[in-house]
Amino acid sequence: MLYRKYLLLSILGIALAGCATTGGQHDSAQTAAPIAAPLPPLTTPPASAKRLVLNMSGPATVTESKDWPAFQEEWRATFADHAKEAGVAFDVQKGEPRSTGETGTLLRVYVNDYRMIGIGARIFLGVMTGNAYIDAKASYTDLNDGKEFGERTYNTTSSAWGGVFAKMTPQQVDAIASRVFGELVTATSK
Repeated sequence: MLYRKYLLLSILGIALAGCATTGGQHDSAQTAAPIAAPLPPLTTPPASAKRLVLNMSGPATVTESKDWPAFQEEWRATFADHAKEAGVAFDVQKGEPRSTGETGTLLRVYVNDYRMIGIGARIFLGVMTGNAYIDAKASYTDLNDGKEFGERTYNTTSSAWGGVFAKMTPQQVDAIASRVFGELVTATSK
């Protein structure tokens, strides 16, 4: 009987362990080294920072995966929430990234790879769900003429051993959105 209690407590301890996630890193060099020089700020003009248009793409292995539409929707919904909070107009552009002749910033996100894991899967399956991750490169360009303002790399990952509270895909997208809108808010305050 005592053995069962210790086993149950051990399992509960693993399930409730803290988060082991890196979220929204800007530069792959930063994830490799504990201390890295900060990246130079983007050169986004204040007027362009008041509107963000998101365009997502990736290699065929990524865009043809069965959960790609759900992954894109996660980005759309999360970015829409952040845009509303920041007072930034937001839209999604489908197809090839293109300038539209309008004032704003086109965020071209190229997703190299990802593994989408929802919070429900983590709660019900625990460490058996594995790690969620996002490997993406974002180019900030002028929506008007396509001039590049700058680039960022966003790499996130979770640890399955982080328990039920480990950051899954929704929290990782939220961390990336926080970084993106932080860049835009900095531009509007110039």
